This record gives sequence, C-alpha cells and structure tokens, in this order.
Amino acid sequence: MRLSPRRTSTLLALAALAAACSEGPVTPEPVPDLARGAAPGHLEGPYEFAPPVFDIAAAPDGGILVAEFTTIKQVRGDRVVGLNEVPTLPGLAVNGLAASGRGSIMATSGAGDLAMGAGLWHVTPGRVELVGDIEAFETASDPDAFFGPMWKNQACEENPDQGFSAGPQSNPYHVAMESGGSAIVADAAGNTVLAIGRNGAIELVAVLTPPVDGNDDYRVLFPLDDTTDCYVQPVATSVAIDADGAIYVGELTGAPSVPEWSRVWRVEPGARGVVCPSADCTEVLSGLTSVIDLEFGPDGHLYVVEFDENGWLAAILGNPGGGTINRCDVVAGTCEVVEGGLSVPGAIAFDKRGDMWVLESGTFAPTVRRVDAG
Repeated sequence: MRLSPRRTSTLLALAALAAACSEGPVTPEPVPDLARGAAPGHLEGPYEFAPPVFDIAAAPDGGILVAEFTTIKQVRGDRVVGLNEVPTLPGLAVNGLAASGRGSIMATSGAGDLAMGAGLWHVTPGRVELVGDIEAFETASDPDAFFGPMWKNQACEENPDQGFSAGPQSNPYHVAMESGGSAIVADAAGNTVLAIGRNGAIELVAVLTPPVDGNDDYRVLFPLDDTTDCYVQPVATSVAIDADGAIYVGELTGAPSVPEWSRVWRVEPGARGVVCPSADCTEVLSGLTSVIDLEFGPDGHLYVVEFDENGWLAAILGNPGGGTINRCDVVAGTCEVVEGGLSVPGAIAFDKRGDMWVLESGTFAPTVRRVDAG
C-alpha cells in the first residue's frame, strides 16, 4: 500500500476530515448539554470523551475547549458542557480549535478527495459560519505543486483504493490566532500554512518542502514511474505564534515509521508567500519524530508534542514507542523531554492558570489530563 501524507492524515483522523459545503451561517440543532454563562471553576481532571478528539485549546475564561467529533465542548471545573455543533460531511470531524475571543472559537475541519469541504469555521454559542473556503483556495492554487520549487507531482496523490484522485488535496489541521485577528492554519495534506482573515480572505504564508538526505536531495517515498519520484511530504500539522509574531510550524512527515525526520520551522513576522527553507523561513528544530502539536508556554519556551517515538505508523499498527512532550529552546535548537511514554498524544494546551493539559488516545479513548511541566 502506498502511503502519502494525504493518507497519513487520513489514518490519524480515522477518515479524511471535512467541513460541510454550506454557504453562509448555519444554525445547528441545540447540543443536548448546552450551557451558557456557567463559571469555569477549578479544573481537576482527567476528563474522558467519546472518540474521535483531535484538538484541545485554552478558553479565555480559564476552561479547556475540546473538539469531540463534531461538537465543541468546554471543560468548566467538574462540568463538561456543549457549546455548539459544527456541520460536517457524514462521519467526519473537527480537526483544530483556537479561541478568538470570549465565546468566539475558530475551528478547522478537513476534506475528502480533491480538497472537497476543507474549511475554517467561526463558532459562537448560537451561530456557526464558514469563514475560510480552503477548498476553493487549494483547488485554484495547489501551492505545493505549483508554487516555488514545485516539488510535488499531483499524480503522486492518486490512490483509487482509498478514494483519492490525482490533484489538489487538503486537510486543515491545527490553528492559532495572530494578534491582528487572522487565523493561521496548518494544512497537513496541502503541505502549507495559510492565513485567513475575518473577511474570509486567504493568503499563503508558507509552503513546506520535503526532508532531505545527506546530499540535500529530497527523500523519495516511492517511484511513480521510471522517470518520476514521489517524495516524502512534510505534512504541516501544527502552528504556534511567539510574542513577536513569528509563526512556528511543526511537521508530521509522510514517511511510515521513520524517526527523526520531522522539523520545526520559523516564519518571520508578517512574511507571506515564502518557501521553507528560505531567508524568511528557517529550520529551528530537527531530529524530531511525528510532530503533532506546538504551543508556547507561559515560560516562553516552545512545547513540542511528538505523536510517537517510533513514528506515526508504528503507533497505529500496534508497535508504539510512546509519545513525548518536549520543552524546546528555539534559539539554541535544543529540547528536553517533559513527559514521555504517552499514548498517542494529539494536542496540548495551557490554561489561564498556566497549567499544561494533554490530549491522549484521541482516536479510540480520548482523555484530557493535566501534566506537571516541571
């Protein structure tokens, strides 16, 4: 079986995640345990959810936001309350969350074949609106195939057995908010980072390129034919923004069970339309394995979550080495393990008190618990 990064993100998400192709605002059915205005209380945990859960985020009032399948929920002390439902294609789920103000959330959902349904949603207790049509952007531009070094052959995406065609693919994953209000989205299957304004305008921030070998040649995943190679794709999963406005991007990499090929990039503040690597996009961390999330902590360090030390496919196929959370100094390019032996971690978040929370086992038995960051 040929596994490309599009298939990678599909395995991680159980299926290709997709947003409904609705135009304009949606008023969903009320969530059964909907509660508004409740005090957040002190978080204890651990908290358990129904699968799948792919992201958590800090809420401005001190709680933790959780994307439980298509429902966005909030942990408030000893209570878990539903906030709103995101319409998706049947069987598909929300990928990423970021608070964009009190009672205001940005949520990503992925796509089916040929980027169908990829989008960014603005969610409030009484309203859900598609604000970023990533499907249209990816379909029109397919940046990793037609921008900069143009390193990806669209035919490398084709896999009829898994329902994928040659052409543009998208899987918007985790998201972070810029101080100016734009949402910064890591598109795993697009190998890109996007900036989406409140007005729906989408800008290309960066295109990631494949990992390289000792000769600085792109690593080959499989040969398409006698004259064309399909490369190991970088697979942007995670974004974080520092106090100066620089964007940090983490990679999963689409190479089955190959440790230490994942990298973290820094995109300079305000940069748009860049290629990684370049003057405006530099590698700050390397030698990592299957990076799935990034967050800056209250201490100013970048915290990097590795899905599994043996690689993402090993974890999925039953040979896990355990995931890790690392505290990293991006200036020195060094990391230390804060917590190891995790069961397929998917995300971390720092609450209003500065406590770290981790999501584990998101595809089969999601648990959100506090971690002692030391």
